[in-house]
Amino acid sequence: MPSSDTIGQHFHASELDFVKQAKDWVNQAASDYRLVQTKLLNPRQRYIVQTIVNQQSDLQMVENGIFTQAESQRVVIAPEFFEVEDSDFDLTLLSLNFPVKFVDIRHKDVLGALIHAGLDRSGIGDIVIDSNHGQAQVVVDSVLVPFIESSIDKVAKAKINWQILAADQALIKEADGQEQFLLVSSLRLDVVIAAAFNVSRAKAQELIDSDQVQVNWAQESKKDRQVSLKDVISVRKFGRISLESLSGQSKKDKIKAVFNIIHR
Repeated sequence: MPSSDTIGQHFHASELDFVKQAKDWVNQAASDYRLVQTKLLNPRQRYIVQTIVNQQSDLQMVENGIFTQAESQRVVIAPEFFEVEDSDFDLTLLSLNFPVKFVDIRHKDVLGALIHAGLDRSGIGDIVIDSNHGQAQVVVDSVLVPFIESSIDKVAKAKINWQILAADQALIKEADGQEQFLLVSSLRLDVVIAAAFNVSRAKAQELIDSDQVQVNWAQESKKDRQVSLKDVISVRKFGRISLESLSGQSKKDKIKAVFNIIHR
């Protein structure tokens, strides 16, 4: 595997602690010839792990978040001859029902109840709400299930009971956003925001300066930060952007990029 310094050059300074953690996971799988399980990871984190796994010819990386196209997924790193099964991910699908006539439970309510109870975000996967039928589903690390069942009996002031479901009972997760091909002068954060949301660059800079922008779920204040593949950019009141692919430059030296864009 390339040295830590070489790998680190490809990532942002703020990501280097996670890069080190990812290298540790990969090294464990390679040196001990065993399956290694990560916490639940966002798309950018999984991209980093995949980049490091790709340096090893005899390892595989498998993802699972129970929901189809889950944003948050657990990764298993294992020797390529291992047959990785769903049970290797130790994830559980929990469901709760609520009376739609009396209460409107949203994503933030379920997440808030779990976080308020003291659970770490890295043990909580995607949350999907079916408001028409009064059902919410959430993926969690299986080790947390006994605590959740015994300690959390209210969500948004509604009395609830948790139920464990099989993975094939997961609600259909609607695809978020639309893919859009854009030509951008650079991959600076302010340039990308301006292009994706069709605002002026000055407006994009104002949003960054006023703490309205997060990159990969962390506040970002650097207007000249370079956006990387699978980075997720959240802009308050505007939506979210993720860089999906790059395909060279145009005749006028513009960067050809495909973004997934969610408008609020």
